[in-house]
Amino acid sequence: MPLKINKELSSQLMKYVRNIDVSFNPFDSRTRSARELLRQVNIQRYRRANPKLKINAHILATPDPPTVKFQFVDGSDKIFDSKEYLVNEMLEDVWRAAMKMDDDFELEGKNVDDL
Repeated sequence: MPLKINKELSSQLMKYVRNIDVSFNPFDSRTRSARELLRQVNIQRYRRANPKLKINAHILATPDPPTVKFQFVDGSDKIFDSKEYLVNEMLEDVWRAAMKMDDDFELEGKNVDDL
């Protein structure tokens, strides 16, 4: 069953993401989900929630497959070969990882805003 994430929760969970790197060749038909993900995460609401968030678009001139890499505040990474995923599937995996991190931080008495 897909997660139901509202705007407030997604903004809170985006605090756990440090970097988003999207690499794609704009002339390749496999890049649809990478470009759409870049459009969806590059919004002012996420930038207000996490001023330290870095979103990088790497435009390739090679036939390499499109990739999306999320780096989290705890040092872990999630890497997607985006031609194999829909945008919602990638974001759902990221939200699940961020929710787990949020639970772990709460149990340890940490605050993501202190990092």
